[in-house]
Amino acid sequence: MKISGLLSEKANYNAQLKGDINAYLISLKANDIPSISMDMMIRELSAMGYTIDAESMVDLLSNSNYISKVTVDNIELDSKYNKSDKADKDVVRKLAVKTAKDKVKK
Repeated sequence: MKISGLLSEKANYNAQLKGDINAYLISLKANDIPSISMDMMIRELSAMGYTIDAESMVDLLSNSNYISKVTVDNIELDSKYNKSDKADKDVVRKLAVKTAKDKVKK
């Protein structure tokens, strides 16, 4: 296989991984879950068919808009999306529903 093909597959894999991680984080926020253990997140991703370790997850999530703090043990979701304001919760819930519907269509 050509190197360009391998690089293309890797880029596609990484894009799908980031998309699935963001969808999962959005669903956590929609359900008012403030944090998740790194082990649980890795198990969830493994169930989706991804192979990733904690250190790679830290690197991947370090620039996420949904994360306030990430370590090899725990992922804390950003509190600015966790306000008690009903409008903010509705926005997060709508994003989670839209993401879930988009995933079902694929």
